[in-house]
Amino acid sequence: MAVPWRSPSWLSTVVVVVFVAMVSVSGLWRGADGRAWKDTIRSDAKGYYSYLTSIFLRGDPGHEPDAWEYIQHTPTGTLNKYFCGTAIAMAPWFAVGHGLALLDPEAPRDGYSEYEMKAISIGGWVYLWLGLIALRALLLRMGVREAVVVWIILGLGLGTPLVQYTAIQPGWSHVYSFCAITTFLLLVHHLSTGAALRWLVVAAALLGLIILIRPVNGLVLLAVPVVAGADTLALLARAVERWWMLLLALVAGVAVLAVQPLLWHVQTGNWFEWGYRNEGFYWDRPMVREVLFGIRRGLFVWSPVLLPAAAAAFLLWRKAPVRSAFSLLYWTANTYVISCWWIWYYGSGFASRVYIDHYPVLVIPLALVLQHAGRGWWHAARWWMALCIVLHLFQYAQYRKGILHHEHMDAEKYAWAWGRMADADAGRLGGRMEEAPYHPHGMDVVITESTDLERPTHYWAHGDIRRHPHAFSRERVCVYNAHNEFGVTFTAPPGSIPLGRELFLQVGMQRYEAKAGDAAGALAITTVVRPDGSSSFYNSFRIDPVPGTTDRTWRALEFAIPVPALKQGEELIFYLWNQHRTSRFLIDDVMMRVSAVRPE
Repeated sequence: MAVPWRSPSWLSTVVVVVFVAMVSVSGLWRGADGRAWKDTIRSDAKGYYSYLTSIFLRGDPGHEPDAWEYIQHTPTGTLNKYFCGTAIAMAPWFAVGHGLALLDPEAPRDGYSEYEMKAISIGGWVYLWLGLIALRALLLRMGVREAVVVWIILGLGLGTPLVQYTAIQPGWSHVYSFCAITTFLLLVHHLSTGAALRWLVVAAALLGLIILIRPVNGLVLLAVPVVAGADTLALLARAVERWWMLLLALVAGVAVLAVQPLLWHVQTGNWFEWGYRNEGFYWDRPMVREVLFGIRRGLFVWSPVLLPAAAAAFLLWRKAPVRSAFSLLYWTANTYVISCWWIWYYGSGFASRVYIDHYPVLVIPLALVLQHAGRGWWHAARWWMALCIVLHLFQYAQYRKGILHHEHMDAEKYAWAWGRMADADAGRLGGRMEEAPYHPHGMDVVITESTDLERPTHYWAHGDIRRHPHAFSRERVCVYNAHNEFGVTFTAPPGSIPLGRELFLQVGMQRYEAKAGDAAGALAITTVVRPDGSSSFYNSFRIDPVPGTTDRTWRALEFAIPVPALKQGEELIFYLWNQHRTSRFLIDDVMMRVSAVRPE
């Protein structure tokens, strides 16, 4: 009998996990100052992790401190908008980390010490490895040979953003979904090949956890025929025949799912809550092309190693029509749901993170097709995957270095960044073009004002305005130089914008550089200022989308900026900041349109 840990496929899982651990230690544990581990819990991860600190440390569910990333305020208590499945998956590692923190008298006790953060990170490595081991076992049980399994594991582990969302962002939900879904599929295959039906109870409980981690991943049920194939109906008949076991499985799944309404009740006194207020789906306008092929976050642009997986769903039809049909259905259903989410690119990050959860299903047809591929196609597939891995790792290094923009990539930026790796190119991409806030009932334009800087306006303050021979229109421009740190400023005072409605700013202007790159250090600032002068919202970005390449040119700049709803007494301000007064440029013909989400 072969020893598993000596097999190439088992070793390939180790290679991937060791690589991820090295990236994690270098980029997340150490970083530039040795304290990058403090960023383990940020953005979405704050909401997932807050379940642990709120319940086990502070004891304040329903009374949590305000946090715009995840806290919703209700009349009966604070509500964590996220589902709790990721917190459940992190809980054992949180417990280990906090236990170590308690042994160190100098460590903080708030759950955010170095011990907890690194324990969460190590937990990500373990879940990745368990997921890869489960995927290996599944493919081998389905008759896929060792060499194909090796390349599938290396392709996923090194050629997709699974690296980023395990090594650097282990607080997000994706590595946990990847592990849970792969294990679920392995259990399904085990059942479809005659295993005792008691495993159905385990599979149902795991399905409950999958849904708690990410509710839309309940669509994994569509993958049952992908795994079971022609044995699907026989498996269902066997489960129905032993209905008491099916009932027990249902109870197990519901028991796991019941954790969420219990937590809702603890927080607000209600058994059902919807935390994603002001967010949702546009079911009538899916962004399928952008989700699959768009430069910003397109699946096949940033993870081309998965292109053969999509093709294999069709190619499998002749040998396994059931698996092929349900693979295509799985691709279609999940892509439709993903592309209908109001912010279809899912915020900042590297590549398409939302498909990570589905990798275990998507690669099954590819593995089965490669199992029967001729020598020529097999060589071509390996070359393709190898090249895709190299490309992905290079672009991932660009992303980690800051050469690729973390959120606003487009064709122009992609072309500029292609092949660059110099330190001088880091952080040079700018601009901001975001989706409008969720607005199923439309938006109302509440302020719109344009000016050519020739005369005073109501909302725009012009700064240093002077006649200039290179004015874009007429005679006057706003000048930014070593003497001018600030210039054109848009201010909407209290009372000019309706309160309690999400806002969307559309800004346009003309920018002139006498010498290419003169405006490189200039920032655009959007802020919401409270009556006491503090900021409740602050955002900054470089005004130039890409570094200028031509002297003596005007360029049209456009920005799209979502802003949280204003509260009583707050004012909205947008301005350009010549930080350090190192930039030299002109601004002309500025425009601002402020829209507010229309209430129901």
